Amino acid sequence: MRIGLALGLVAALAVVVACKKHIAVTSVEELPYPACSSDAVASAPIASGHLRAGETAREKDVVERFHVDRDACNQYVYDGREEWHLMGADIEVVYDAQMMPLRAWKRMTIPGVARADGDADIRRYELRTREPSIKRRDKDGHVTYELLKIGGKTAPPEGTRVAAVIGPGRGVLTMWLKQAHLAVGQKRRDLVLDFREMVETLSDVTLTREEDEFEPSLGRSVRVYTIYGREPVFADENDVVIGDLAGLRPSASVSTPEPPPIPTYGPPDPIGTP
Repeated sequence: MRIGLALGLVAALAVVVACKKHIAVTSVEELPYPACSSDAVASAPIASGHLRAGETAREKDVVERFHVDRDACNQYVYDGREEWHLMGADIEVVYDAQMMPLRAWKRMTIPGVARADGDADIRRYELRTREPSIKRRDKDGHVTYELLKIGGKTAPPEGTRVAAVIGPGRGVLTMWLKQAHLAVGQKRRDLVLDFREMVETLSDVTLTREEDEFEPSLGRSVRVYTIYGREPVFADENDVVIGDLAGLRPSASVSTPEPPPIPTYGPPDPIGTP
């Protein structure tokens, strides 16, 4: 009982600390969507992936699809969707010509619910302002605003620009790997927005390129990167993510049938929502 109580107190303390990095405000600066003019030429594809849980994965029904395009303004737009039986997550991230994120968007839905929108929780992350901000619309339609403060013991000074984002799925890490362009053994620390969880974090995170490894399930050598000093991910020779140590693999390499898709609850709308 004492151990359980201690663990509960630690968890509660973690929530309190995280909340101190989220400052509730009545409004945030609204910047225009970072898009080219209407007469811009069509986007050029840069990277894409279709990943799903392999034989060694703990969760067997995870499926992820993503693609990256470059527009006429030399901006990059990442679109991705991750789904499993408990949740679907759609994300979009817009990057500048140096692959620095400008704006991110996430929609989380729950399969099987009665509502037509899938109980959607929609969040926009503005990264071009002095302080990154969140605009959120919850499943009941309530809109709230927060400013994000930097956490971590060795975080960079306030006002340092966010250099990368970590979101649902592994594909979005492709942009950080391409921007960093590390050689084997190199590492770098960047200010990173991690919005995988319900409570987002903004902190200094280390990206390391480890020794390349031969991956038997793929029959090829892969580049190995770690984030936070853990969470190894695999990438190809172009730094496009193709899996991770937890068992995510290119769909074509997985022998089991792909799980049936879950409801999408309409197309993503990163410009018009939240």
